[in-house]
Amino acid sequence: MLEIFIGLVIAVGLLLAILYNTKYRNHPWDIYYPNLAWMRAGMYFCACYTLSYFTGGMELILNSPVFTQEQLDNPNWRLYVTGATLFIFVAYAGVWSYFTPVFERKKNVLISATFGFLWGSSSGQLFLSIWLLAGHLPLPAWGCALAAFAVLAAYQPNWHNIYWDHYIAPEHDTPMTQVIKATCCHIPNLSLTLTFLTIYENYLLFVSWQVIACVSAGIGMRYPAPWAKPTKLNYAVRTDAKIPRCTGYIPEDPKSDPYTPFYPGWQQRS
Repeated sequence: MLEIFIGLVIAVGLLLAILYNTKYRNHPWDIYYPNLAWMRAGMYFCACYTLSYFTGGMELILNSPVFTQEQLDNPNWRLYVTGATLFIFVAYAGVWSYFTPVFERKKNVLISATFGFLWGSSSGQLFLSIWLLAGHLPLPAWGCALAAFAVLAAYQPNWHNIYWDHYIAPEHDTPMTQVIKATCCHIPNLSLTLTFLTIYENYLLFVSWQVIACVSAGIGMRYPAPWAKPTKLNYAVRTDAKIPRCTGYIPEDPKSDPYTPFYPGWQQRS
């Protein structure tokens, strides 16, 4: 059954890649097209699921116990799970979402949450796959965990700055909020969850935390439906460097700009 599922995932990924590269590749890059963003995201989702299958991560998620009775009887495990879950929820549904410009995007919780689920489940499996691959290094368990953290710490900001935040996610940051989200959300998230994975090896819980984070972020940024209209307002500004990087939305006057956290009434966005 798992082989059939991953076969369908690979087929969908290839179909999206062929369709995108033959029909949509030359669309203007300085306009945000939600339908193309969903196509690009779909290719990423399929790639992550496929990697998870071939590294054994998907099988571990499906066939390993969510937790054991021994873990349930362990107060340290219970405290860790409770604390990590609370942190992920507060960090992403609270801090991350609060410091997120949404411009004129309308709320559509179901669409945004659906995108967030696909995003979180695929990214979580990608993180798990990197951790599993690092486990093959001739290092003790903690050395392998640190290697996985180093790879992901290098990969994540570059992937987001160079590609994800420009071609898949609509503009949802300023230079200030990028720093806030990295230091208060992303780095602690990776540190907490990878440490937990290394100690307890609860694979589904590990991925579930990334799902919570990304569903919260998807709703917080009001990720648009694929049929939403293209617009320059949601296009991510980027540098003119040889490898362009997203800078975040830079207002002329942050104190009077309605799309930044400095503006009075920032929390009362429609």
